Amino acid sequence: MKRFTKIRTLGILSFAHFIVDFYSLFLPIFIPILVLQLGITYFSASLLISSVTLTGAVFQSPVGYWADLYRKRVTFIAVGFIFYALGATIFGLSNGFGLLFLSSLFLGFAGATYHPQSANLIIKNFSKKGQVLGIHGAGGQLGRFISPILIAYLISGLQWRLAAVIIAVPALIAALLCWSTLKEPLERGEKGFGKTITKPILILILVLGLRAATFTGIIFFLPSFLMERTSSINTAGLLTGVMLGVGLIAQPLGGIMGDRISKIKIIFLSLTGISTLLFLFYLILMPMMQQTILNYGALVVFLVAIGFCIFITFPIGLALSAELASGERVGSAVGAVFGGEMIISALTVPALGYIIDTYGFRTGFGFLGMLAGAGAIVTGLYYIGSKRNNLKNVKGL
Repeated sequence: MKRFTKIRTLGILSFAHFIVDFYSLFLPIFIPILVLQLGITYFSASLLISSVTLTGAVFQSPVGYWADLYRKRVTFIAVGFIFYALGATIFGLSNGFGLLFLSSLFLGFAGATYHPQSANLIIKNFSKKGQVLGIHGAGGQLGRFISPILIAYLISGLQWRLAAVIIAVPALIAALLCWSTLKEPLERGEKGFGKTITKPILILILVLGLRAATFTGIIFFLPSFLMERTSSINTAGLLTGVMLGVGLIAQPLGGIMGDRISKIKIIFLSLTGISTLLFLFYLILMPMMQQTILNYGALVVFLVAIGFCIFITFPIGLALSAELASGERVGSAVGAVFGGEMIISALTVPALGYIIDTYGFRTGFGFLGMLAGAGAIVTGLYYIGSKRNNLKNVKGL
């Protein structure tokens, strides 16, 4: 692939990733409005979130496998954006849980069509995979950063239903752009989906699943927690955007680091940092936030720190998934990892919603700290085990 074509491909995929990750925060920003205007509980909201996640989880790996096998990677990317637009439109027309649930199914399928295919296009065309995945990740991170701010602004300035329909437009633009410009790789995927699931892939699914569950819990309920404390959807959106904006630096940095040092070690340090920060949030910052005057300085420091720890691992997880793939099964492997971590996330979000409804936000965020801690323990044990195996191989044992 020529240099200009590579730059154009990376630019288009980064824009597409911007739209995909913009939509990843579509539901969380609307949840406070749904609670206030439609009277749904946080548990019901968590079911909507889980339906998005589970639908995406179910289709991630099969879509990646089919896209590789039948050379339909670009087609699935474009179709996914059409489903994003349909999901947002149905959401705007909703007047109860039924249509909201249907919308979540459309959004969930849309989320299953992008990452395995985009990772495949990048892995096949670029040598510095971690660095390029970091740049690609920064495009998505920009979408996450802008999403809560822009959606909150649209909700406050327009009716929430109209805001949802307007948000469907960028997805249609992305579908047309990807369909007309991205080139399908010549390589056809290998048959035999079962060969994708190896022991290292299963361990990676568990570790990244615990990270995803922690991140999903934070990002889905942080806006509601902040709105409860600040009574402003705009302030909640802005503070959420602060945490997400850190990923613009963390993702490219993580990609560069992943090309040079141990990816497993970076993931371990990241999860340890997330767990520590969440317990500090539980023990110190949340009691401080019960005061009449909110300490925005301490809150911003926490959001920046935890955002950095979370997002530095995003390109590393993608690169590691592709490295562990056997043969022409990159899409299947990335899909399996994404799907597996989404299932773990989907199973924990309703539990988190129940905990928040029953015991409050403080206990909920403490629960997230335990999930991140469990992920750090699993990663550490795997790293120690792999070191021992390497040492035995060197000694010829």
